[in-house]
Amino acid sequence: MSLNRFFILGAVGIISGCVTFPPQGLVKADLGGAVGYQHGLESSQFMIGKNKRNLREFGFIKVVGSKGTFAVDASNGAVIAIQDADSIEQQKTVAFTLEAYKHNQLVLDYFLNAGIPKEQISSVHATTSLFAGGGKGERAAIPKISGWQSVIQRVIEGVPVIDSVLWARMNDQGKVISELIFWPPISSKAIDEVKLLRAKLSKKPLREDFLSRLPRGLPPGNIVIRHSSLTAEGPFEVFASYDVIERRELLSSVDPTGKSEGRTAPAGWVVRHFDLEGNERKLPQEKARINFNTPKKDPGLRDEKSKASYRPRSE
Repeated sequence: MSLNRFFILGAVGIISGCVTFPPQGLVKADLGGAVGYQHGLESSQFMIGKNKRNLREFGFIKVVGSKGTFAVDASNGAVIAIQDADSIEQQKTVAFTLEAYKHNQLVLDYFLNAGIPKEQISSVHATTSLFAGGGKGERAAIPKISGWQSVIQRVIEGVPVIDSVLWARMNDQGKVISELIFWPPISSKAIDEVKLLRAKLSKKPLREDFLSRLPRGLPPGNIVIRHSSLTAEGPFEVFASYDVIERRELLSSVDPTGKSEGRTAPAGWVVRHFDLEGNERKLPQEKARINFNTPKKDPGLRDEKSKASYRPRSE
């Protein structure tokens, strides 16, 4: 199923002026699939302020208020809402004074009331926003916690849905300072793949056959559901994956003195995805975009008229 197609054809939406917003609520999946969720301003606690106006720009459908902007990606329904930099909430050094677990509960209750399916939530954890200040020449101040972002993890058929996104940052009054939501429907095919992959790994002969198809030397992995990210372009993709986190190293050809050393240096970690048959997959957001006009042509050379008027900058 193409999420882009569903979003365009399935959304009658809320019309205000010339801007149409997708309907807030559950997003249907195919038979046997798992529903998604579309966030909307009508159920949001985001502090958008007064003097609201609607517009469409840069691929987003927006409501802009005196305090912030609530934006919906027109291609996939992803929502981002953020306060303006000069808003009262963004200027506060401390936005939430209570413990992280209380913030987690506030955010969880908020999204459950908005319509997120309870059975698709596995856990909630908090990340911190830090604040520190000081003048020129002063010793750096010790950062203090100014607030929390509570992140909700999605689960379907007992496995994590890695690329779905749901988090919010609130103040002490339970009002939203910022939030990000991308919770697309998951196809029945992906869910069937999870069941088959789980069955393979549960039986020794099938597990050994599956693992023999993977590159040698990989650490153990986990069954997950992967899908196109909220920033990916093109048709929506979703599949069950055996994800493996691999440590990568680079060969260092020279040391700081210029002598060849042949030493290795850690380069980080790479997540590799393998489908039901052991074939390695790349998510849309991981694929190289070789047709993206790199390097970009100078806009002054697009036609003969611009060629005539183009002059190189003086050094």
